[in-house]
Amino acid sequence: MADDNSARTGESARTGGRASTYARGDAAKRRILDIATEEFAARGYWGASLQDIAGRTGMSKPGLLHHFPSKQALLAAVLAERDLRDRYGMGVDDIFTLRGLQVLDMLDRLVVRNAERSGLVQLSHVLAAESAGGDHPAAEHGRRHFTEARTLVRTALEAGIADGELRGDLDCGLLATQIVAVMEGLENQWLADPGQVDLVGVFHAYTRDLRERIRATP
Repeated sequence: MADDNSARTGESARTGGRASTYARGDAAKRRILDIATEEFAARGYWGASLQDIAGRTGMSKPGLLHHFPSKQALLAAVLAERDLRDRYGMGVDDIFTLRGLQVLDMLDRLVVRNAERSGLVQLSHVLAAESAGGDHPAAEHGRRHFTEARTLVRTALEAGIADGELRGDLDCGLLATQIVAVMEGLENQWLADPGQVDLVGVFHAYTRDLRERIRATP
């Protein structure tokens, strides 16, 4: 019986040790991602340094590379985390099921969340500008981001026309591009002068007016 107890105690200690190791590893990755997000947002991909990121996390560069094997892999992880937070901020399980004016309701919620996380918004805009030439690790991600955003809005508007909620003469592709452009351009102005540009108020005023313009006449 004592041997059985000793075996269980040993197994519990090993299991607890592994769990503790995994928890420390997850915490280290979380810390690296948070610091990397700040560094990429402030300096861009080319200007950010793995040595500086490692130093700010309190580890060596080889220690950082144990979790993320390259600078490009770290950027990919940062962008994946940002996309995950974007999806959470939209407050919808499946954004491609949105119909009609629901897409404007979702964007209104998203802009409120974005106003509370300027670092992630800055990251998006810095990388978009830096990768405009195409020869950049974030270039494909940026193209996919804008394509998905326009597609999301366009398909929701088309569904709204099919439901009779929206006017039938709308050019949904053109309108989707305009809506994404307004949101992105407004964020740029807000990042440049947050004290003078009310990101949430201006965007909500825009979507309020837009609802009236595109709603089908009763």
